[in-house]
Amino acid sequence: MTRNTRILIGAGVALAFLLLIAGYFASPFLALRNLTSAARAGDRDRLEQAVDFPAVRESLKSQLKGAMLQSFSKDESLRDNPFAAFGQMLVVGLVDKAVDAYATPDAIATMVATSRAPKPNKAETPDQSDTTPPPTATESKAKSTIETHAAYTDLDHFRVTYHDRKDPDAAEIGLVLERRAVFAWKLTRIDLPANLGKRD
Repeated sequence: MTRNTRILIGAGVALAFLLLIAGYFASPFLALRNLTSAARAGDRDRLEQAVDFPAVRESLKSQLKGAMLQSFSKDESLRDNPFAAFGQMLVVGLVDKAVDAYATPDAIATMVATSRAPKPNKAETPDQSDTTPPPTATESKAKSTIETHAAYTDLDHFRVTYHDRKDPDAAEIGLVLERRAVFAWKLTRIDLPANLGKRD
């Protein structure tokens, strides 16, 4: 083996290693792009591959329960109410059913496509709420109005936050992707607005 051949082989190995590292760290950005594209297109097959729906629902349940308990704890009118604890248990117990009913694949796709938590129509039944397709790319917010911040939280978790800079009062939501293989990621959590449990 000649010296030039060894140099070429070494350069090829180094290049392959650099491409592997680049692909490793760029993979969540590509996964996010695929997720957003699938959500806006309403492509359920791609969404099934990009979203861990049970994990997302569990994250929504835990956040909503926490927000409700926080709201109850800050309500002075409930502190001396002997039925307050029972009411809290009853209301929090309804969260699971509400999330299961309304956090459908279409609703989750809408949150991803529009970067906003959906506002369910109270007149709808759970079955009806699943029939509304997510917005198309032209119906979604223009990219220029949305501020996006994306970063690793650790090597296996990647968080993206969205905020509409033309609407200062709009709540910020976040998407958390989890690494499932070397280059594979899935959406496992949707972070609801931080002020969810606050009263005006």
